[in-house]
Amino acid sequence: MSDAPTPGPGDFGPDGPAPSSAPPFSVAGPTQVAIDAARRGTGSFTVSNVTGRPVKARLIVRAGAGTEERWFSIVGEAERALPTAGTTTVDVTVAVPDDAPAGAGTFAIGAALEESPDQVVSGPTVAFTVPERARRRFPWWIVVVAAALLAAGAALIWWLTREEPAPEPTPAATTGPPVIEHEVFAAYEFEAYGGLSYDLDAGRSVDAAVDVTGADLSFSGEFHSSGFLNAVGYFSARLAVVPDPTFEACEAATDYTQGQPLPIPADETTYVCVDLTDQQRRALLEVRPTEAGSGVHVIAATVWARGE
Repeated sequence: MSDAPTPGPGDFGPDGPAPSSAPPFSVAGPTQVAIDAARRGTGSFTVSNVTGRPVKARLIVRAGAGTEERWFSIVGEAERALPTAGTTTVDVTVAVPDDAPAGAGTFAIGAALEESPDQVVSGPTVAFTVPERARRRFPWWIVVVAAALLAAGAALIWWLTREEPAPEPTPAATTGPPVIEHEVFAAYEFEAYGGLSYDLDAGRSVDAAVDVTGADLSFSGEFHSSGFLNAVGYFSARLAVVPDPTFEACEAATDYTQGQPLPIPADETTYVCVDLTDQQRRALLEVRPTEAGSGVHVIAATVWARGE
């Protein structure tokens, strides 16, 4: 009789029982994944332990013909411990870059024992279709801005050449304390992919592809690759990160940026001040951490106006 200890339920890898010649895993899932207009999609698969012992599974994605491995990513850990007869759900995201041609593609997800990484049990071949690149709309906002500049130039010429009447004495203007004008973005969920332009003054989203003149700022992000959200101020809107969610913190900020992307991390609450200089307003954005595995930011905002 051998004196070797009997493996316990927590033994994995080379220290556990020797693997049999039968496939250690069963991999199941869809044979097709839908790709949306933004060239993104997700497939959900199950990997089951059929070895009769606890093991560690190493998960991989194999790109098919005409595709690249960088298009695919596993959500969560790529190595997972599976108990006897255990099953794990594996989500695979597909993100096709804009420079890739349209057409058909395939991939497959596989699983291998940690002690035998070269022996991969492959799941079903998954087919998908990459749509044509979205055509960019004509930037009509450029025409609108040009017309506004021409009108402003004509008004300036008229102003400089007019005859001014004698000024009448007026009382000195006073500025009161800031008052909350309105609050917007209440529990607004911003998806990770794509973009959003927003008019803080009116509390509404703006389709930047049609008309951006009413927007104060925009958001965009790619959480699975960069891990953060970008915010950009339009026209006279300036942005700055502040430590406290107060009007005084906005007033004291000195590092405002304008027209440049302001990176907002995905793993912590960030306070961003928006200085709307042409509207005599300030706004404070509370950008909360992205929800794990979802790529969703929750954003709330308060808009202040100067009291008279």
